[in-house]
Amino acid sequence: MSEQDEFERLDCSAVIADVWLMLDNECDEASRARLQRHLDDCGSCLEAYGIEERVKSLVSRKCGGDHAPQGLRERLSMEIRRTIVVTDTGSDEK
Repeated sequence: MSEQDEFERLDCSAVIADVWLMLDNECDEASRARLQRHLDDCGSCLEAYGIEERVKSLVSRKCGGDHAPQGLRERLSMEIRRTIVVTDTGSDEK
């Protein structure tokens, strides 16, 4: 087996972990091609990929248009602005 072939071989757990990157179009073309080759050759990973793809599609259809209520967004924005940074000066004076 050549060094390139060794590099191309992917552990199934690594493939499943990276499936979301592929589904979200967050991986480069070389990674996508390696993942796709593995999926083409590995039935169990292909099945898991199919399940992940269906879950992503379902979540997108059912939750894709939801927005936080305006009041919640305003309260969160105010809390973020109110946040102060407390720095420990190391002084133990009381």
